[in-house]
Amino acid sequence: MSYHQPPHKDRILIKGAYLMTQDDELGNLVGDVLVADGRILQIGQDLRDDEARLVDGTGNAVLPGFIDTHRHNWQGALRNLGPAWTYQEYRSQVQIGLGQYFEPEDVHIGNLAADLMSLDSGVTTVRDESHISNSPEHSDAAIAAHWESGIRAVFDHGWPSTEAEQWQFGSSRTHPDDIRRIRNEVLSDDSARVTLNAMLRGPELSTADVAAQDIRLARELGLRISMHVGLGEWGARQQAVRQLAESKLLASDMTFIHLCTSTDEELRMLAAHGATASVASALEVFMPGLGQPATNRLLAAGVRPSLSVDTETIVSGDMFGVMRAALAYQQLIIAGAAGPMDRAPGLPTFDAADLIAFATIEGARACGIDDRTGSLTPGKEADLIMVRLDHTNLLPATNVAASIVAGGHAGNVDLVVVAGEVRKEHGVLKKGDAVFAEAAASRDRLFHAAGLPLPS
Repeated sequence: MSYHQPPHKDRILIKGAYLMTQDDELGNLVGDVLVADGRILQIGQDLRDDEARLVDGTGNAVLPGFIDTHRHNWQGALRNLGPAWTYQEYRSQVQIGLGQYFEPEDVHIGNLAADLMSLDSGVTTVRDESHISNSPEHSDAAIAAHWESGIRAVFDHGWPSTEAEQWQFGSSRTHPDDIRRIRNEVLSDDSARVTLNAMLRGPELSTADVAAQDIRLARELGLRISMHVGLGEWGARQQAVRQLAESKLLASDMTFIHLCTSTDEELRMLAAHGATASVASALEVFMPGLGQPATNRLLAAGVRPSLSVDTETIVSGDMFGVMRAALAYQQLIIAGAAGPMDRAPGLPTFDAADLIAFATIEGARACGIDDRTGSLTPGKEADLIMVRLDHTNLLPATNVAASIVAGGHAGNVDLVVVAGEVRKEHGVLKKGDAVFAEAAASRDRLFHAAGLPLPS
């Protein structure tokens, strides 16, 4: 494999790769991708461009970059703290215990660390669920990190992690008004690489009246909405999706996260209104207290979900593990060993190719950016990755989708391009060493401020 320096750096021609386009008209093919001015100019075979930088894609897979539709980026410096935590332990340790001590610089470095981890593993878009809006400066620091890292980001403005218990589970506080400033002054361009959404609590985490007011605010500002629902026993009692449907607030501008204990009827309501879903399958199988991944039940309701990491304090921040966890839980369903909500006969199943679609084009649809990314379609922005199929862990790659899902990891990701800009090349991230040293210092400061011993 070789990369040749071009006379013009904004043109890239990848030759002879196995293209998993996620475009229904193009399908999968062995061919070429021409990138120019940050966009996919052509997909085909035997393409030529004398001005382009040539990338030999022979024996490699090229696909759209993965899209993570729900990650709490601010926790990037707290990576791998509690893989055995329950949901309540996570809330106590991170949101309540450490969140109140975050300074803007901690948010900045946490977001940078999460973004770089994402890029290294082939995630080119992240929907940053930012419930660390402790001040306007905290939000500005989070946004600045996304611009700096080079990732495509949907910044989902949320609530503070100061007085965290006052902002969830029946809260009467309305969404922080600083979202207006961000919309009008910071992220007003919906075509930019970093855009704005609203992370709302909904009727599961706030009162019904507050939920309605927050939704009206987001729609007044022209923002898509994300909402955590179906969280354990509390979610089963609240039935947030049903409440929204009955209040005439459920609509296609909403992405619902988890849905673990949402009823099958609620999932059908979601589908009927054109709303989308985000399954954090790795987190949901690791963390007791949430419920199980709703992937198969969503398919039964007519919803093709997106996938997400959630928090790196519990699980690895790559999409490979998320895809494998979803598949592993499906096998428990097939074996009759799944949770009580997944024991209905005849649940539809998915395969590796479906999982790659969930992690790419369905993610773009959930973020409302499928007009510009999520597939290798001429005219879309050039967000793509190249995976080395000649690495020993993937050989002989008889079924490419299955090989990537079953055996892939960040080390197999050789090339990462976001909006036409190379972010990882020859398997090496463009930047990162200094960031991760700063992340360690941030972690130490936070533990000291909270009066906690550093984990041994």
